[in-house]
Amino acid sequence: SKQFNPTEFEPAQWAEVTKKAGMKYMIFTTKHHDGFCMFDSQYTDFSISRCAFKEHPKADVAKYVFEAFRKEGFMTGAYFSKPDWHNQDYWWDYFATPNRNVNYKIERHPEKWEAFKTYTHNQIGELMSNYGTIDILWLDGGWVSPRNNQDIDMPQIAAMARAKQPGLLVVDRTIHGKYENYQTPEQKIPEHQLPYPWESCVTLTTDWGWVKNPVYKTPNRIISILMEVVAKGGNLLLGVGPTAEGLIEQPTVKRLQEIGRWMQKNGKAIYHTRITPNYHCGNVWFTADKNGRTLYALYALPEGETLPAVIEWEGNVPERGTSVRLLSTGQRMKWIERDGKVAVTLPAKLAGSTEPIALQ
Repeated sequence: SKQFNPTEFEPAQWAEVTKKAGMKYMIFTTKHHDGFCMFDSQYTDFSISRCAFKEHPKADVAKYVFEAFRKEGFMTGAYFSKPDWHNQDYWWDYFATPNRNVNYKIERHPEKWEAFKTYTHNQIGELMSNYGTIDILWLDGGWVSPRNNQDIDMPQIAAMARAKQPGLLVVDRTIHGKYENYQTPEQKIPEHQLPYPWESCVTLTTDWGWVKNPVYKTPNRIISILMEVVAKGGNLLLGVGPTAEGLIEQPTVKRLQEIGRWMQKNGKAIYHTRITPNYHCGNVWFTADKNGRTLYALYALPEGETLPAVIEWEGNVPERGTSVRLLSTGQRMKWIERDGKVAVTLPAKLAGSTEPIALQ
């Protein structure tokens, strides 16, 4: 932490790049399990604003990140890890127990657990008080919960946070109940549509933070994931890791730009849409506009394949005389229906294309 010095830190670049990708909300990691704070906490010196970066004019990193994204119209969310491996009242180095959980018996040291609860409440209070409007409090570390005898008093935390931030969404992830306003499957997509709000948390590479020589998902893969998530009624939270210098690097920018170009042309089939009962057939995912009058068919292109000349699906048969159009250009497509199967002929110029498409 003493060496951490992201001298190229430019949150306006993060906000611009992600906005152009078509993103509408953000979750910033204010503190992960290691306990290192990306905000200026008065309750620890283990933070970005007390290390090598402390003389930088933007040393209170969280403040400038949230400001930059708000300026671009984003909803802002604060990720905060409930477990804290740096805090001696959670992970006491008197016991060298290599475990993710609290490593002492709480019933034997209740005063330590009370001190940790106070620390957690105080830090969340700082985030809810000192950083402008926060829309989402995204709490990680589901093993810190009453069911594991690690009760940090969520009713009090939620009441305090909502008093400071009216309308706040709280995500006490994996702890089902009234403090999990939406659920957060990680690195996967639910098998079916779900009867409650949710988002899939998926990384652009194979890792949550920046890594050396990353293995990237292709823009096509991310778009396909997005199609499936939205057809099933969820949001996609895409993990992007800036470098230790504080920049989103060029290979990431390039991929986000490609996703953004697709979203500009096809966003109507993604934003403000509704789920449909018959939402999937083969490589095709379906969404509907909010009035239910227009159905969108999103063709998820398998990796390494090109667009076929004809796209087919069963069910969701348009009424006779209905036009089927390419969403990106408005061009009308020829389509036929036979025995409940729909076949749409794509224009010759699209044959062999490697870009997924949307029809309306």
